[in-house]
Amino acid sequence: MGSKQEGTVLGHKAYFEAKLEERRSYLTERGVDHKTIAKDDVIKKIKAKIKETNVRIKAIAKIKRRTEELAKIKAERLAAPKIEKGVKGKEPKASPETGKEKKKKKKKEAETEG
Repeated sequence: MGSKQEGTVLGHKAYFEAKLEERRSYLTERGVDHKTIAKDDVIKKIKAKIKETNVRIKAIAKIKRRTEELAKIKAERLAAPKIEKGVKGKEPKASPETGKEKKKKKKKEAETEG
């Protein structure tokens, strides 16, 4: 039972439930009492298969819910406006002045002062 599709697993469960009912009716026709039917090995095996199938159905449902949740998160991310990277609220710093630019600036300041 390696299927990961929900429909297939549900089909397996229906198959095992039909087999269980068939076995029970067969044993009751033969006149076996309920305690002996409960102890029958074939009945136990079929019940175990049904339990395995139920666990698999729950696992598939869990994966399905998680996938829907992730799709919802992804849709929200795509719908949200893009935010620029960097620090918010601060203006970009001016590039530092090189040595020649500093000298020119000092000359201009000196000329304007005096």
